[in-house]
Amino acid sequence: MVSPSQIRAARSLIGIKQSDLARGAGISLATLNNIERGIGDPRASTLEAIERALTGAGIEFAGDPVSECVKLRRLDRPTAYETLFASQRVLELLSRRALTPVQKVLLFARRPREGAGTAAGFARPPSWDDRRATTRAPEEEDPRICLLIEGHNRAVLFDQVQFSVANAGRAAEVAAILLWAFSFHKNELYYLEQVLDDTTAGDLPEVVARLRSLNWLPLRHPADFFNVFDDWDGRLKLMAEREGHPMRELAALFSGS
Repeated sequence: MVSPSQIRAARSLIGIKQSDLARGAGISLATLNNIERGIGDPRASTLEAIERALTGAGIEFAGDPVSECVKLRRLDRPTAYETLFASQRVLELLSRRALTPVQKVLLFARRPREGAGTAAGFARPPSWDDRRATTRAPEEEDPRICLLIEGHNRAVLFDQVQFSVANAGRAAEVAAILLWAFSFHKNELYYLEQVLDDTTAGDLPEVVARLRSLNWLPLRHPADFFNVFDDWDGRLKLMAEREGHPMRELAALFSGS
């Protein structure tokens, strides 16, 4: 079970106040204050909530009878391949309760299979353009949508998830993420104006370094990103006409633009 000294060390590594951790863990500030001071006998469920919140912010705990260890993962790459679970993780990181404040969010599309990279860093040849294709590629060949979420001391890369807009169900998950991102971080959103080769085989530090070296463009409208690999005014607009589809809510945010 996490100790008071580990909690204090973890807060210091992340750079957050007691009030931030209390909010993220869903407990009162007074309770957290007492725990850090070693006062009282906190419930196991309370300590688990604190540990869960800190672990979600990249903290790792370790220890033995003679030592304690607290580490911060400055780079992370969730291996949640199931899109529903992964989308929930993305929404948690973009929420106001996240312990790591978001500074930048990069959206990019990648090929589903490994291909030949270029000096630009994973870029596909510019002649590739499915936007004008008369027929859709099979779902397994549809570009995957990825995110790099940057905080002041941590970055989380979602490139191993099968996010796509291949069909209405898949597109609903992506639209929900973008709806959340535009609602809470509209001034921190960026995108790449190119489809990248498969990034998943690369080492995490190398992939993040290459992504950071590319030309990030401010994302002011979802069409700017979707039109890199699809057609906002065509197929995706048809999805936005469906009652209850998240793409409809996303389009409604920009109905006047």
